[in-house]
Amino acid sequence: MKKIIGLVLFLTLSSHISAKENFGGIYLDSSIPKVQIQTLKEDFIYLYNTPETEVDSEFKTVFELTDVNGAELYNWVFNRVRYIVGQDYKRTGRNLLKKKGHVFPSTPLPDGVFEKGFHTYGAVIIMSNLGAELYLTGKNENILKGLRLNREEVYVPSPRTGIVQVGEGLFLERLLVNKEQNSEANKIKRLGTIFHEARHSDGNAEHVGFIHNVCPTGHALSGFYACESSRNGSYSLEAHALKMLLTNCHTCSIEDQTKLSASITDSLSRVVVRSHLKTEEKLLEEIEAFQRVVEFYENLFKTNPDMKKDYESELIKFQGQLSESEAQLVELRTPKIPKFLDPMPEGHFYEVLVEDSSELMEASLSR
Repeated sequence: MKKIIGLVLFLTLSSHISAKENFGGIYLDSSIPKVQIQTLKEDFIYLYNTPETEVDSEFKTVFELTDVNGAELYNWVFNRVRYIVGQDYKRTGRNLLKKKGHVFPSTPLPDGVFEKGFHTYGAVIIMSNLGAELYLTGKNENILKGLRLNREEVYVPSPRTGIVQVGEGLFLERLLVNKEQNSEANKIKRLGTIFHEARHSDGNAEHVGFIHNVCPTGHALSGFYACESSRNGSYSLEAHALKMLLTNCHTCSIEDQTKLSASITDSLSRVVVRSHLKTEEKLLEEIEAFQRVVEFYENLFKTNPDMKKDYESELIKFQGQLSESEAQLVELRTPKIPKFLDPMPEGHFYEVLVEDSSELMEASLSR
């Protein structure tokens, strides 16, 4: 009886226990459950098999691609995502590597990155780019950092080292497009996330890692670092990738298409170039209201100078709000478009040709 129980237990656990894999040249760590490794492999195969696709000029601009097909798209991801670790991988203790003596580029760091953190906001994490985080913290501390992946020591001399971590949300059932984990629609959504994280492996100086910005006043995520102001950042790329992949989806239902289109809209809504999302009508109302309050206090102090001591702070507060609304109105009336940031990554890395990444994928497919 003990032997039978032991065998059943082994068979049950074996579906969850995983060994590291190298698929298409991308390292899939043993911390990823076996079923998730298989799903990711199928996702990459799906991407690699993308047919030649007609896209708009903006897609080619932000991805810097002339031809859009599976081999080119996989190569684009491959050059930015080389290692994937599981949700439970611990990047502390013996897994965290440090080495002194490395010379980092003498470029500035992104403003406020260490105050705001590397994750967007307090929701479920879908995926995160550990390589960009390790590079930035290492550069800030002037220590080359890396991770121990099984027995391999992987240091991060550039965000292009490409280490990403699966978050709990990537395979979370309630976040799926439909209930079929390996459906085309869910593959497309996961690939959109991978393209998003891949962009965080790019950039230099103030925009190394393409770190997210705080969402402005009036945005649904106002106050959270879940927006960007560039036309070629992570959310822009995710939206373009989802749109392109959706055009090739042969099994997506109307409901699937609607949900994926909503994801595209959500990503694009996070590309904002202003400090607020107020309308001109709203701002004019605010300015008029603040002006009335400011005038009230100014007249009050003229007729009752003794009251200034008790209420001057209120006047200063409303004067500040008036100035802010006036500045926001000027900003609203000034034409602005998202800027294109130089995606060239800093640090030491090497670019793999599409022929080479395709050869790696073909070798995996032939096994």
